[in-house]
Amino acid sequence: MKKTVAKKNVQPPEIAVTLYNVREYCKDEAGLAKTLEILRGIGYRSVQISAVPLEPAVIRKCLDDQGMECCATHESADMILKDTEKLAEKMAILKCGYTALGSAPAVYVSHEGMKRLGEEMSKAGQILAKTGVKLGYHNHHFEFNRYGQDKTLFQVLFENSDPKYLYSEMDVQWVARGGASPATWIRKLKGRIDVIHFKDFTIRAGQNGFWDAVPTLCEIGYGNLDWEEIVKACRETKVRVFSIEQDSPFPGRAIFDSMKMSFEYCKKLGLRP
Repeated sequence: MKKTVAKKNVQPPEIAVTLYNVREYCKDEAGLAKTLEILRGIGYRSVQISAVPLEPAVIRKCLDDQGMECCATHESADMILKDTEKLAEKMAILKCGYTALGSAPAVYVSHEGMKRLGEEMSKAGQILAKTGVKLGYHNHHFEFNRYGQDKTLFQVLFENSDPKYLYSEMDVQWVARGGASPATWIRKLKGRIDVIHFKDFTIRAGQNGFWDAVPTLCEIGYGNLDWEEIVKACRETKVRVFSIEQDSPFPGRAIFDSMKMSFEYCKKLGLRP
């Protein structure tokens, strides 16, 4: 009788990387294929699709060739709010269960606008939920401005949206740059964060030295954020995916070197590659 060997339960990766970081290398199929090969060589098994101008089937094929998965996507407001069913079809091709609005269009940047956006995003999220897709909102720093009122735009958005249909794809660096505490907000939004953006920044001297210091994006763990506290808050609230984002290369370093540095630091934090 042939002996059967039980397969090990392979847990999904927690560390992911957004392709927005390397968008300049992903403009055609050959470029995307090579980029994914490099990222897979670093150790990444999961990517977020952002700023990749290729058909979903082409992206899926390139991912399959490297044995990689798509953990999330970034989409425009028009795609989410006006072409919701088309978006659902795209997500099915990518075999992906999470998407997010990359940024609020200017027309929504007010207290009334964010209230309206929360309501509209909730309706789109309800449609997507029927297909197994969760909808999120990726913040920047402007959402933490009160604009003379008692609440920030970030508060207004999440207080005027349905927790079942709109999630926060929190960008911890932008929260900090907005003057708020990433760990505090992770805990406040417990149950509403599945995918989180890990991004770091440091301070570099400006033209007049450190008197006009310039915030500069850098690799995870090489900047000013309290990563142990952030990860602790994520564990407490059961965040599932940690997507590394660095919008631009740190001066003097290649972006793929930065992606390796961030990946290795996240492993030191105890995150699963």
